[in-house]
Amino acid sequence: MESKDPKNVIVKCTDNCSCLSIDKWDDEPIYYVTFYKSYTGLGFFARAKEIFLYLIGRRDIIGTEVLLDESDFEKIRNFK
Repeated sequence: MESKDPKNVIVKCTDNCSCLSIDKWDDEPIYYVTFYKSYTGLGFFARAKEIFLYLIGRRDIIGTEVLLDESDFEKIRNFK
């Protein structure tokens, strides 16, 4: 039975405030590029406010997601 786990790579920002994740599932022809932002530099009440906004649906946990097909991903991979 074929595994349904994605192949992925995670690249962290140099100050660990955010990261970029690239995922590729074997049964899908596209790559998922996701940007995550950390709020570790904020104080307790600022982070609590962010959590509250997530819970009531006024904020998205994932800042942005980009879907790339094979040719677009190759352009990024081969960029020099």
